[in-house]
Amino acid sequence: METIPVLEGHLVVLETGAAGRLGEVLRMLGVEPPLAVASSTTVGPLYGRRCADLLEAPWLELPDGEAHKRWREVEGLCAHWLRVGLHRGQSVLAVGGGVVTDTVGFAAAVYLRGVAWVAVPTTLLAMVDAAVGGKTGVNLREGKNLVGAFWPPRLVVVDVATLATLPERELRAGLVEVVKSAWMSDHGLLDLLDPLPRRVADLDAEGWAEVVGRSIRVKAAVVAADEREHGARKALNLGHTLGHALEAATSYERFLHGEAVAWGLRAVTLLARRRGVLSVAGGDRLTAVLDGVGPLPEISDLDPNAVLRHLARDKKRDDLGVGWVLPTDDGVLLDQRVGSDEVREILEELR
Repeated sequence: METIPVLEGHLVVLETGAAGRLGEVLRMLGVEPPLAVASSTTVGPLYGRRCADLLEAPWLELPDGEAHKRWREVEGLCAHWLRVGLHRGQSVLAVGGGVVTDTVGFAAAVYLRGVAWVAVPTTLLAMVDAAVGGKTGVNLREGKNLVGAFWPPRLVVVDVATLATLPERELRAGLVEVVKSAWMSDHGLLDLLDPLPRRVADLDAEGWAEVVGRSIRVKAAVVAADEREHGARKALNLGHTLGHALEAATSYERFLHGEAVAWGLRAVTLLARRRGVLSVAGGDRLTAVLDGVGPLPEISDLDPNAVLRHLARDKKRDDLGVGWVLPTDDGVLLDQRVGSDEVREILEELR
């Protein structure tokens, strides 16, 4: 079992098969078993019900998809926890992808003004990003993650065996977050990704454990240095500013999160090259890795004005506008301002 500390009271454990012996893992780490389990309609029959049975806990299924990461699901979770008698000294378990961990984590933050929670992420994206670091939240019609809280899980149990049931499209979308982490501070991880996408469905547990573990360690180091995103943690938004706007502009129905972020990474690669902060070789390297991850849903029919409206509501905006993150040859630049005309030009070039 590999353990990766993130913050005080926030630990990630990585072990193949851990989800199948969850009670034992919790006891080994001195964590009281959660009183209630929440999963999704897809993950519930695969893993959520099994985890609930192992813990002898009641469970609830949330609807699948980013479009359902909304207030009403938080209210439903809180009402369910009240019915089963959950009090402040107890905890809840989230089993699923990023939508589940974001929603359950936020509900845990506001229920009785805060209860502990544990995450068992079952998608690649949730393992390397959504379940780690303590950002929780839900979407509004006006934009993504506009309501939320920093509320880290006490424990994240990562079992790469769950990736065996993930569709290849989901795996490839999750790899985009790995690319982001690799570009930020572990360029050696890119060497694993170059041949990886051509055999993504056949990668064994050992290979996935290395990819996932290295990605988590990148994020853990950043979060440990800046929990509340006042500085260094902004780097994790690489590719996400435009990505979130694309998701919202298409009502969360066209793109998986990683696919939207991939378009966002392509956009900031073009911006960085235009501004001379990324070399031709660096831009080619990042573009080639993204090409290898796989095809993306089209953006050629999107209304630039709709995208710009959602960019204007980005949760990271301040009096100067939205600070973008741009890639450089050896990392990133933070708080780069990008005007509307430049966004239009980049969207046209991407199209």
